[in-house]
Amino acid sequence: MKAQEYIKARGIEVTSLDNASVGRLSIDAEFKFAEKRGVVVSPKRGSVSDRYLSLLFNEGVSFVVAEGGSTLSFYEVPPRAGELHFVRALKPVKVRLFPSQDVFEYLSTLLRQSVKKREAIDAVASNLLVARIADEEAGKEDVWACSIAGTVDDCSDLMLSIKGKLKDADINNEGVLKLCAVLAGFRLKPATPEESAQLTDWVARASDNKKCIHGLPLALSPVFQSMGESANSISLITSAVGAQFSILPGSGNDEVVLENGNQELLSLLQVLYPKASFIDDGYLESKPAKKKDAVVLIPPFGRSIQLKKDAALTSPFFKGNPASKKYPAEYLYLIKVIDQCKPDGLIAVVLPEGILSGASHRAFRNWLLDAVQILGVVSLPPGFCFSGTGIRCSVLFMKKAKELPADYSISMIELRQEDFDGDVIADTIEIIKGAFNPEDRS
Repeated sequence: MKAQEYIKARGIEVTSLDNASVGRLSIDAEFKFAEKRGVVVSPKRGSVSDRYLSLLFNEGVSFVVAEGGSTLSFYEVPPRAGELHFVRALKPVKVRLFPSQDVFEYLSTLLRQSVKKREAIDAVASNLLVARIADEEAGKEDVWACSIAGTVDDCSDLMLSIKGKLKDADINNEGVLKLCAVLAGFRLKPATPEESAQLTDWVARASDNKKCIHGLPLALSPVFQSMGESANSISLITSAVGAQFSILPGSGNDEVVLENGNQELLSLLQVLYPKASFIDDGYLESKPAKKKDAVVLIPPFGRSIQLKKDAALTSPFFKGNPASKKYPAEYLYLIKVIDQCKPDGLIAVVLPEGILSGASHRAFRNWLLDAVQILGVVSLPPGFCFSGTGIRCSVLFMKKAKELPADYSISMIELRQEDFDGDVIADTIEIIKGAFNPEDRS
């Protein structure tokens, strides 16, 4: 992350400079923070030597942000001190802004450096957000100030709330304190549905594990928000976090089934969506749920499941006893979702390309065409569901029509990586929304 991007994200005005320097150290920009002078520098080795810190202090500089390497370095003059000292971030002020996307990217970098075991990334990210939002709600944001320059012992209570059940061997304490120091300068409690979506998107993208199923990209958040606005009752069944959570309007009639989710992630989602009812796993085995106006599904991918004999799942698709053989998880979850949806209700489901095109899945596709009206198919770029892989997925928008039309059109939209840049995605989003808009479709 560029130093000037960080400073601007903090709501501080920064001015670029030309041909400014102290000795051989060039000064790229300057800013005013806490009524004192700050500068941005780019040392060749990432950190600023004591000699140059002394020169900057003699020039009346109280804050230094240095860029170099993968992270930023910070220095400030503490009260009653006569020199610049290393700190982990600029100290917090009363007015805190919500993090920008650049800040979230920087936090992801810090997070990966702070966790020794990749499988602990989601837990640390969730614990960080839960602890921070709770302290903001309680008016205790100042407890995070110790992370700016304090030791691990100084911040023992804060560290304990973030570590949770994790062991010392799972995390790097100094790295976690740097994360806390950066977060201390921002507001994390979401004030809008868009901000809640950004937080879930950050957690979804923070892990770089190729085996991790990711939720839908943030750019699609307006699609699900629009879908939720037209529904009085909603069910979200998901094996990942992402833009699909934007369907939750906070009406109190919403249900979330988090399949294969860890407890820390569940705790975060309960904080971000307090009016939703959460069920931790077991969707296929649960009794028939209340019918919903809209249902969104991201099933576990690539698994074969044999139902229990007492599973409450019936469908004309099954030939004989459904518990007699194994079926792809995508089949079983989608069959139950269709049953849970009210007549004329909307359904959105994410499916891997193999289900939609493979010859072995033709019978299921034929059944699906007889069961629902396909409104639109949005094909996502490779890797959007499985990070770092070439696997492609699509989002199917469907209507559980009381009576299927004899003939109807299906909106087919293929998104490329470049479609998510600039103004292109805004136009595409409107096309996708039009595919399932009840006013536009019979």
